[in-house]
Amino acid sequence: MRRVSELVYLALGIFLITSAGLAQDLEISGQYRGEFEVRSADSSYAHQQWLNLYFDKSLGQDAGMHLDVELNSYGTNSVTPLFQEAYVDYYTDYIDWRFGKQVISWGSAYQLNPTSYFNPYDLTIINPGEKRMGVIAASARYYGPQRIEIAGAITPFHSTHQLPPGSERMLLAQTAAQVTQGLNQSVPGITISPDPNNPYSIPVVPSTLEKTSGGFQVTKRGLWNFDVSLSGYHGYGKFFGVDEEATGNSITVIPGQPNQTDPLATVYFYYPEVNRVGLDIIGTLGDAGIWVEGIQNRYTNDHLDNAFSVVGGADYRFANDLYLVGQGLYIQGRSEDEDDVTALMIHGTKTVFGFHGIELTGLYDLESESYFLQPQFNYSLGNAVALEFGGTLVHLNNAQYGSLFSEMIGDRVYGRLTVDF
Repeated sequence: MRRVSELVYLALGIFLITSAGLAQDLEISGQYRGEFEVRSADSSYAHQQWLNLYFDKSLGQDAGMHLDVELNSYGTNSVTPLFQEAYVDYYTDYIDWRFGKQVISWGSAYQLNPTSYFNPYDLTIINPGEKRMGVIAASARYYGPQRIEIAGAITPFHSTHQLPPGSERMLLAQTAAQVTQGLNQSVPGITISPDPNNPYSIPVVPSTLEKTSGGFQVTKRGLWNFDVSLSGYHGYGKFFGVDEEATGNSITVIPGQPNQTDPLATVYFYYPEVNRVGLDIIGTLGDAGIWVEGIQNRYTNDHLDNAFSVVGGADYRFANDLYLVGQGLYIQGRSEDEDDVTALMIHGTKTVFGFHGIELTGLYDLESESYFLQPQFNYSLGNAVALEFGGTLVHLNNAQYGSLFSEMIGDRVYGRLTVDF
């Protein structure tokens, strides 16, 4: 209750500060969400609360402002305020401009979007694919003749997936241990161990002009009932890799001279620089929607392969209000140490008892025979209040598969209360 009170007080303060002098034509809405989960592996309990306040104001016929102020508490007694989005729109006859922190929505596949280059995922929530984080950027979209659109975006700041507290260091430590084990196998007769004073180096991408990321997208709409987009991107990945050269240079192995051998390793991580080309096709075939979305990666680091990722699927709503999504995905590993992922995904929803609903989400990896299933029941308390109860069953055959999610998604039960206002 104390944390709820803190959220309310901070929300009122931000409301008063933000609306002062801007009350005219200011539209205000919001959402409160409270989540909890209990993991069966160790009976651990985690909870989090959010309060999002949305402020929209017209700045005349040619401009507007949007703020998404979020207050969140990830199982602690402190509340963290931040701007999820804070941007200004400016409209001309043919170009829409947007400046500030924003979500750049490129890509058409269900939740997994290879061509969504800019915005990382928020992996602290129950369903990690639901929410992307805003980034500070300048973007524009040109509406040309023949239903052709050209979009572009540029951001000077690198952003990565938002992980639960402590998860980033845990993932780095796990990966460092795997790398050290691999070094031991490649150098017989010598035991290589992580340097106790500096076992790994946390990756950082400096915010400098030469580190700026940018991309473009050209879209042709209505091409035989399909929208076709070609895109390009230059920037940095959202998930770290291992700098093999720097890691190897951190140890000294001299055969036959143990006194001059330094077997302590520091594992260096980095976010790889990459150029990407993407294709996105979405349309209808009869009453079904279908899509294909993929990218080709060309990494500037020599030891990383020019891997590609592709997602394709379809959705259909039946007469009895059953809605199904089926999707296949292939993610090629960036190096020999990373497994390929070939997986099938299904998502279904069905209205029951008039106002409530049931959901089922499943993912099966064909390479490792790993899977997860997530059933959920949605109980509606009204137009703006909903309760969700569910559970997740996870089976991982390969420790590398799903390593990004394995610390956040396990066998569990969970619940969520959502209130829109």
